[in-house]
Amino acid sequence: MEKTHGIVVDTKFILLMFLVCVAIGGGFAFIYLDLNASFSALKSNYATLSDQMQQLQDLIESLHQGQVTNLTAVQIYNRTKNSVVLISCTLSNGSIVEGSGFVYSLDDDSGGYIVTNNHVVEDTTSQNVSFFNGTTITATIVGTDVYSDLAVIHVDSLPAQAHTLILGNSTLLLVGEPVYAIGNPFGLMDSMTSGIVSQLGRVLRLGDFGVPAPYGNYSIVDVIQTDAAVNPGNSGGPLLNNLGEVVGITFAIETGGDGVDAFVGVGYAIPSVLIGRVASSIINTPSHTYNHPYMGIGYDPNYVGGLKIVMVNDPGPAHDADLQVNDIIIRVDNVTVSRPEDVVVYLERYKSPGDVIQLLVVRNNDFSSPSNVSLTLGTRP
Repeated sequence: MEKTHGIVVDTKFILLMFLVCVAIGGGFAFIYLDLNASFSALKSNYATLSDQMQQLQDLIESLHQGQVTNLTAVQIYNRTKNSVVLISCTLSNGSIVEGSGFVYSLDDDSGGYIVTNNHVVEDTTSQNVSFFNGTTITATIVGTDVYSDLAVIHVDSLPAQAHTLILGNSTLLLVGEPVYAIGNPFGLMDSMTSGIVSQLGRVLRLGDFGVPAPYGNYSIVDVIQTDAAVNPGNSGGPLLNNLGEVVGITFAIETGGDGVDAFVGVGYAIPSVLIGRVASSIINTPSHTYNHPYMGIGYDPNYVGGLKIVMVNDPGPAHDADLQVNDIIIRVDNVTVSRPEDVVVYLERYKSPGDVIQLLVVRNNDFSSPSNVSLTLGTRP
């Protein structure tokens, strides 16, 4: 009698293959979702870049037709007025606060992102944006950053006349250079003032503006000082150079004191180099935040000839790098440090948490033999 051979099924092998298929399928699904998110971001960036390329082309044509290297104040105003907005916010007690902002970038649909000051939208329950043509649109807060007093809000649609304003390079500004501020002082929509850059690289402590600790212990650095008249309501509006590029956002003024909150000739603006870093991170990162670089030190603000350390936080990056109280930093990477602000401005302009910086450090006042120290920047707590 002939023997019949049956088929033997290896259930363990089948189960293993099934798990492998599930793992591969999950991997492909993750890759698909990641690529889909990246594609959406690319679409948004493409829309913004296309809009800015058009603005640059229009600018080149305007300069060529006028045979000049700068735009007039009239040209600057007419090129930017449709992109500067009045922001009206409601507080929990029902009162209304107002400020300014401008169109920073487009989304991948028909809406866009508007940059303003954190203190304009902070603790508000609703936000409305009004454009030059009278259109008013409800906005939502995307993210905020107390340390730079910046915020990004989003609107689902934009008027046809509105376009993104181009960020200039605030690091190229010169004292005495003409600048223009557009905003809504005292609710007076679309007001323009002009002046000059009075000084650069100012460092303003947040606590002096009423920001409580721990945020108030830090400073906004690389601030532009201007004599272009700005008043309450201008906060969040653009400061423009003579090409109509945004070189800053107005956010604070010196006042006459005694409760008189009026302009006395000294206004401050957050530089565009910081605006670009913060706004881009708020829009494009899942957390909608910006992480500032952190050394974990306190310094003597009056010391000249370097940055003199008066406190080292433990734990902290400086402690890990074995920096000590009374050490003097005289160079960071290839930048000579003449004053403490040189270090903090350099970090805010160019560095991020996780970056490694090279420090030249004097210990025990022995300037004849400074030491090289590597420090890995942390995230500001």
